[in-house]
Amino acid sequence: MIRFALLTLCSSVCMVAPLSAEETAGVKLFRPDSVLGWQYGRQQPAGWTMTDGTLVGTAEATPLVSGFTFGDFELHWQWTVSEGGAWKLLLPEVPNGPGLAVTFAEGDRCGILHDGDTPCHEGGKLARKAEGRHAAVLRRAEGNLELTVDDVTLWSVPLDAQRRFGLGLALSAGEGAVTDMRVEEPAGEPLFNGADLTGWRSNGNLSKWRVEDGQIVRTESAGDYLRTEKEYGNFTLSFDYKVKKGTNSGLGLRTPRNAWPSSDGMELQILDQNNMGKGGHLAIYGNLPPVAMARQSEQWNHLVVKADGYMVSVWENGQLVQHGNLEHHPELRHRALHGWLGFQDHGGWTRFRDIRLLEAPAGTGLDVWHETPPRNVADVIDRVMNPWLLARDDGIASGTVSKTIAEAEPGEHVLAELTGPGAVVRFAQDMPEGKLAFYFDGEEKPRIEVKPNQLRGAVPQMSDYSNPVVTCLAYAKSLRIVLRDAQQGACRIDYVTVPSEYDVRTFTGPGVSLPRGWPDCVVYRQLKYRYGDYRNPGILPRSSSDKETLAPGATEPVLAVDGAGIVRYVRLRMEQQLLQNNNLWLAVTVDGESEPAVSAPVRFWLAGLTGPKNYYNLVNFSRNGLGLTQAMPFGNGITFSLRNAGDQPIKNIAVEVCVEPAEGDRAKEVAAMMRLRGAFLPAGEGGRSLAHYAGAGRLIAIACESLGGNETGIAEMVIDGAVQDGWAAPNLDLLLGQSGDFQTTLSGRAGSMAWRYFWLAPVGFSQSLDLTGTAESLGGRLALFYAKQR
Repeated sequence: MIRFALLTLCSSVCMVAPLSAEETAGVKLFRPDSVLGWQYGRQQPAGWTMTDGTLVGTAEATPLVSGFTFGDFELHWQWTVSEGGAWKLLLPEVPNGPGLAVTFAEGDRCGILHDGDTPCHEGGKLARKAEGRHAAVLRRAEGNLELTVDDVTLWSVPLDAQRRFGLGLALSAGEGAVTDMRVEEPAGEPLFNGADLTGWRSNGNLSKWRVEDGQIVRTESAGDYLRTEKEYGNFTLSFDYKVKKGTNSGLGLRTPRNAWPSSDGMELQILDQNNMGKGGHLAIYGNLPPVAMARQSEQWNHLVVKADGYMVSVWENGQLVQHGNLEHHPELRHRALHGWLGFQDHGGWTRFRDIRLLEAPAGTGLDVWHETPPRNVADVIDRVMNPWLLARDDGIASGTVSKTIAEAEPGEHVLAELTGPGAVVRFAQDMPEGKLAFYFDGEEKPRIEVKPNQLRGAVPQMSDYSNPVVTCLAYAKSLRIVLRDAQQGACRIDYVTVPSEYDVRTFTGPGVSLPRGWPDCVVYRQLKYRYGDYRNPGILPRSSSDKETLAPGATEPVLAVDGAGIVRYVRLRMEQQLLQNNNLWLAVTVDGESEPAVSAPVRFWLAGLTGPKNYYNLVNFSRNGLGLTQAMPFGNGITFSLRNAGDQPIKNIAVEVCVEPAEGDRAKEVAAMMRLRGAFLPAGEGGRSLAHYAGAGRLIAIACESLGGNETGIAEMVIDGAVQDGWAAPNLDLLLGQSGDFQTTLSGRAGSMAWRYFWLAPVGFSQSLDLTGTAESLGGRLALFYAKQR
């Protein structure tokens, strides 16, 4: 039988013991101190307390719905209830039926069973116990459902074997407690016959894997995952594994046939280390850290993985070490829900045995799992991972404060006084000394107090760079930032404010105030782009033009997509040396308009790739071409055109786009989105204007080139006719983040090009935006906006 459990969620390494020999009937579904895995009802859990694995509630508490569904199962638990009180065990039918409800109470009618509104059994008499605690077992197998309480079978009723149920709890009256809830499922069919590798394949060298004593063993570097021939969607997978001390291996899940788990499917990290980070043991690699550690080094460990639509849970040695609803994760919601399973070859010896899989019906589980969670300040993270969200009018506003401290001004300096709810999202500084103090919500004692160059390690990390610090530092009411013991320096702080109805939890620690894994996925995305990789969204269609040769002066429409949708990326298959001049132009026309929405030299579209190498970023990738992930919504077609402004032919160039098509309600949503617009000014034209737009929208990005090696400063930012504080500066250093050449998450400077993407805090305007420089003559510059449709 397969075993399940729920365990402690910790921000540090939390080791939990495997179940004892006495706990043979499944594993515990409650963790000791929370309702993790039971928070999927239409309301957030309220009115419950969890202490040492005992759940206590009252009739006023919200019903709990778990993140698990079952076919056949055996459920064990213990319960108590006050005089006149009643527990309800809920078995909602997948996907949205009322399902079954079993009522537990003291007296003559314990175990009343309803199927929807239909009574099915009136229950039976329950003998009172002096301690008030009863033991119950609910078994569903072979077309029957049977209830036993205190070793007495109260009823056994027929039940259609095709029905599938979730699991929930509620109190209809009084007060009660539930403890030691455990469940078993059937083990399923063997995936490994114990004799040979029938049913398995490898894109590397399959002969490097062998079968020994009924175990799969990696003997030498195989160069690839060992993969199942068959592909799977929903399932419960179980197996035993043992690895050499310090070994790094992994389990690939639901990966398209020739794709890679950590980019396109999922990889559950198998790492013989106590690491609770995004790359830790049984993390969903790079994107969702584990919740606890339960492994036994260099011993056999039992692993269970349950995948049900977007819901993924992992148990090790009877303890839940990973659980998440991936539909609500900025990155993992894009991963495949069907594909091969397999074991990773990543050095060190590994052994796997007793590999079994119980297939479950296709689907995405209970409808309530898809309920949108309360909006919160973490939407900022979702927007940088999914920039099409920036084209929606979401009510999030942005602002900037800056401070320059002269050498003649020693003492304490207030850098910012911010009013919430909101978050600091970027902190750029040139402060060689002093100490920063952050006071949240009017508190007298700072929650953060660090040297400026140590700030990154004290706040939620969304970048591997120490300057500028990219973060999402939330505050519900206010945030006061003070610099002490510094005689000179400067800083620029970008922040957002969110609507009052948002659920904003003031920062209490780097891994506490935001949803688990959200900052981690931002850092991991940058790592992938560092190597030029882009997740291939196999569920989204891609279109590519034929390779073209553009004659001098020629303009050619090369690719068009009809209907409505969102371009998720544009990839130009071209030589990178074409980014060294302004000869090649890209123009984008949307919704059948007569003029392009954006038309500019390609080097301004891809400014971050003009540098000497790949780098950690959120915008550009360079594998199999040069890519840009600036999203482009369209309601009535989109066309991409190339122009050769030089005097020599440009050969072998093509355009590829990845598009999310939109139909029905999604098409209506896309129709209401802002459109990407661009304003390009060639060198020497437009006076001192860096960015200008008349209308309503958001400034998303700016890329500019220096003229004769000289770079402008910022004279002023004017929004809707009002000059904005925090923008004037003698140079672009704090706007970009640093001086000199550098390349970071959303900004950089390389050679003659400088760029800044405002995805974390786009600059909103209702009537107009004007950003002007200090130099009288500027190089070429491109400003990108999401603009409301007129």
